[in-house]
Amino acid sequence: MAGEVDPAVENAQLREALSSRPVIEQAKGMVMLLRGCTAAEAFGVLVTVSQLSNVKLRDVAAVVVAAAGGEAGPGLSDADAERAVRAVLCKHLLDAG
Repeated sequence: MAGEVDPAVENAQLREALSSRPVIEQAKGMVMLLRGCTAAEAFGVLVTVSQLSNVKLRDVAAVVVAAAGGEAGPGLSDADAERAVRAVLCKHLLDAG
């Protein structure tokens, strides 16, 4: 029937959301520190970058956290997407600063 949700699919989506939350929260805190903004504004920055770069929010957050840690990156399957996320995030932070 229309409107019914498959419990297995819903369970998988909830597990994915829960596993993504810590890295998103870390990235949000880093943006707050860099911009001196609220949590809601920092989340808005991450969402904007995600939308402009067509990269999932959790991957944007992973790039932000990895860049701050000096790591090579979160292992995105597309290196061009990672570079695009970094470029858009840098531009967004500079424009807002």
